Amino acid sequence: MPLKVCVYGSGAREEAIRDAVSKSKLCENLVEDPEAADLIIFGPEQPICDGLVDHYCQKGIKCIGVDKKFSQLESSKLFAKKFMANHGIKCAKLLPLESEIFPQVVKADGLCKGKGVKVVYNSKEKDEFTRKIPAPYFIEEYLDGSEISVMSYFNGQKLVNFCPARDFKRLNSDKKSPNTGGMGAYCPVDLSEYQQNRLDLYLKLLEQALIDEGASFTGFIYSGLIWTRDDWYVLEYNVRLGDPECQAILNYLDNDFLSILLEDVIPRYKKGYSACLTIASEGYPDNPIKGDEIILPDGDNSVKVYFAGVKTENDKLYSNGGRVLSLCKVGEEPFVDLKNYAEKIIMKHKIFRNDITIF
Repeated sequence: MPLKVCVYGSGAREEAIRDAVSKSKLCENLVEDPEAADLIIFGPEQPICDGLVDHYCQKGIKCIGVDKKFSQLESSKLFAKKFMANHGIKCAKLLPLESEIFPQVVKADGLCKGKGVKVVYNSKEKDEFTRKIPAPYFIEEYLDGSEISVMSYFNGQKLVNFCPARDFKRLNSDKKSPNTGGMGAYCPVDLSEYQQNRLDLYLKLLEQALIDEGASFTGFIYSGLIWTRDDWYVLEYNVRLGDPECQAILNYLDNDFLSILLEDVIPRYKKGYSACLTIASEGYPDNPIKGDEIILPDGDNSVKVYFAGVKTENDKLYSNGGRVLSLCKVGEEPFVDLKNYAEKIIMKHKIFRNDITIF
């Protein structure tokens, strides 16, 4: 029987989820009120970590979202460290707070929307960053290598894994530029046979860890991984689909997203690559300029546009946040077309990464 589905949250990721769900044979219609839904799919981390999944499940509404206990994989970096240590999952070593081994990684222990982590190269940078972030924080060894994002769906019994994606967190190409929520992403990531085998082993290890810990939720686990020392190491866990990786992956799917979540269907994909490019506002991530009118170019239906920080007044669009739009396309070199489209968008203070590419 088709379901009334509520996608909880707002933003480009949630718009992409709504777009995918609305096309499903299993969706009767989308509803805004969670109480009126047969199924709630949670987008952002805050309501998940606040325990709203548990709340609605107790009311008898089916939810796709991680429960309060396991949401600590994202909300508490130390909980995640213990989880990995207990199950032999590789990750960066913790260093003493006063460590003078540089570079090192400073991480705030809590929800920071992708902005609570920084690689610091000296004591001055360390002091400046730790004064800006909320306590507590901790220090990790710096790992150097290629990063990927792997989003998995735990259906209460096993993991269903989506193809690896790669995102671009820095505001620009400068290694010392600030981390953002994400300036772009693409999938799939081309891995060697050995890298893929090691990834499969890691995902089996994660699946078994969740089973051994008694996890019974249905929801998403995001593994931020780095290839170093001839293996995959976990940089972070999130308990939701990544943004902008979600937009790239959902546009890349060639079958019914809701069937994957509810009917144990294996994901299938289109040919080529799927990319997402973020249009942000000057001043992002610290103090973005808001209020610019946005005029999208006419005549190019090959680019999918999702609204993030956008408001509508008198049938006109205006910027209303740091990340404003997500542009998505599938093709052999989709970033080329996305950058061309981005150039044509009229928005006074727009910024985007013109350097990111698949190859």
